[in-house]
Amino acid sequence: MIRPTHYLLLALAVAGCKASDKGEDVNTTPAEEIDKPDTLATTPGAEIADAGLPTLPKAPALPKVPSGLPDTPSPDYNPTTANKVALGRLLFSDSQLAAAESGFSCGSCHQESKGFASGISIDKTASGTLNQRHTPTLRNIGYHTEFYWDGRTKPLESHILGHWMGQLGLDPKEATAVIAADPAYRAHFLRAFGGKPSPDRAAEAIASYLRTIRTGDSAWDKYEAGQADAVSADAIAGALIFNERAGCATCHQPPLYTDLGYHSIKAVNRSAADVGRFGTSSIAADKGAFKTPSLRALATSAPYFHNGGAANLGEVLDAKEASGSPRLSPIERRQLLAFLQALN
Repeated sequence: MIRPTHYLLLALAVAGCKASDKGEDVNTTPAEEIDKPDTLATTPGAEIADAGLPTLPKAPALPKVPSGLPDTPSPDYNPTTANKVALGRLLFSDSQLAAAESGFSCGSCHQESKGFASGISIDKTASGTLNQRHTPTLRNIGYHTEFYWDGRTKPLESHILGHWMGQLGLDPKEATAVIAADPAYRAHFLRAFGGKPSPDRAAEAIASYLRTIRTGDSAWDKYEAGQADAVSADAIAGALIFNERAGCATCHQPPLYTDLGYHSIKAVNRSAADVGRFGTSSIAADKGAFKTPSLRALATSAPYFHNGGAANLGEVLDAKEASGSPRLSPIERRQLLAFLQALN
């Protein structure tokens, strides 16, 4: 039986992140080149007033860590604070960070009502071109150490800077120059970082906000904590199928229900043009391999897979069976789906 206390793999991944965050990545800013936040984590309101900037309401307290999950790690150069999260939440939804007239923001493709995904197979960029791959959910993204479906960027702050230009179509320097004209934004940056708006600080604020987007406290977490009536008998039977007969737990390991690794599903990877992880690793075995998605809170983040090729969880199971997984009976499928629903 799986237990949410099985955090060993996640702890190792986080440790690996801290050891590798100094490496340079394709089309991103190396971690050591990101502005380190000033020692002043919170500027007193008097100093904001002295700068002639508007008084800000107190930032909401940081959300509690949901049951079933460990605390979200953050790099030493960007500790998560309530003031950064408040600023990051604003930036996440602000179309001023994108090309003029596009109306785009981070929240355009990562909609909260759709599980911080978009609900469609392939999204467009601010310029109108189609992306190569499906927009993944941002839920629990703060636990990841590599980003994109092929894991070509790290850490999260660098990923945001690199993705900003490509997806939103506006150089981060130009975007921060625009928001720097807003006194309220200048007050937010002064309070959060003790300084003026900059691309690096904007990326750090957005990353801080993303690290608070977590989904735990599921029915299955409650069952694992001892609440026997939290899930159905089908879900309990489905957990056994998940762990044993179907072998799902090999790649979908708690507490995130992903190993954060890269695997190929033959029935899904039909396009030879997209080599997946191989484009980053140059390892032959990685051709057609993509990051294992988390199974937490799947209900609102359809469609699934790197190409958005499965409209629902039933189609996910079909693809797995077509790729060699054991064929399940109708009852077993119902039970396995009940377990997956219990992770919402």
